[in-house]
Amino acid sequence: MDTLSKILDLLHFDSTFYFATNFHAPWSVEVPKYKNVARFHYVTQGICWVRIEGADEPQLLSSGDIIVIPHGARHILSDAPDRAPISLDEAFTQTSYDGQGVFQIGDGNSTYGTQLVCGHFEFAELFKHPLISHLPNHIIKRESDGIDFSWMKDTLKFLSHTATTQHDGSSAIIKRLSEVIFIQVIRYWNTRQSPSKGFIAALNDHHLSNGLRAFHEDYAADWTVEKLARESSMSRSLFAERFKQYLNLSPMQYVTNWRMQSARKILTESDLSLDNIAQQVGYDSAAALSKAFKRTFNLAPGEYRRHVS
Repeated sequence: MDTLSKILDLLHFDSTFYFATNFHAPWSVEVPKYKNVARFHYVTQGICWVRIEGADEPQLLSSGDIIVIPHGARHILSDAPDRAPISLDEAFTQTSYDGQGVFQIGDGNSTYGTQLVCGHFEFAELFKHPLISHLPNHIIKRESDGIDFSWMKDTLKFLSHTATTQHDGSSAIIKRLSEVIFIQVIRYWNTRQSPSKGFIAALNDHHLSNGLRAFHEDYAADWTVEKLARESSMSRSLFAERFKQYLNLSPMQYVTNWRMQSARKILTESDLSLDNIAQQVGYDSAAALSKAFKRTFNLAPGEYRRHVS
């Protein structure tokens, strides 16, 4: 498994479909900020302007386009780039929308409305990784972008059909399709950008990526900065400097953080003893694991397991 896939595999997010729309002009809805989520909006018909807090310019989406907003930022969806919004809660109240069926604003008899499929991906409460923290304010994939990702068009259409028909099993299908779409949007962004900082930039560095790959293939091994540098065919000092430049973390901080995220997942998904978990994630004893875990999450492993059970 490649390094990016290993990160995404540990991410383990919950995806939530929250509505399909049929909006008729004039309309403008403000979606509030929400922590630890990546929101998405897929346009199945019409156009949609998106104004994102912290972004310089509004973005115009057309039929077949999808936008992912990775950091839960407040944003406005509208039929015009400068239309004043009402809050999402106010829109629900005005339209008596109860979360079932299609969320409709305006003349339902018109066939020219904007139709969206909207949802979000909620990351595990304590999940932290440079891959997520260094994602941009938003990612847009246009319907016309690249033959390598043209198959996403069919996936998104199937998601739209499932979201609007809502037959038995729809929720499970939407969840799994949403996960695939989120991962593919990140892969798409990776192929289209050349960031100078962040985890994607580190993966795109030929030397540094070798060290990251070796670590993720056996993260419980006895890693040191020297060993990671050797895997990267770099001197210790150059490796440490470049690693910090990309990720704003020292190599050993990254090692510890990944081991703690792995321990967190094992605690959540199994009843293994702390001694067994310690061995799996690269610690000599439960005591050493507990010390590092509490320093990272401000909770002892046992407390965390009780908290999530």
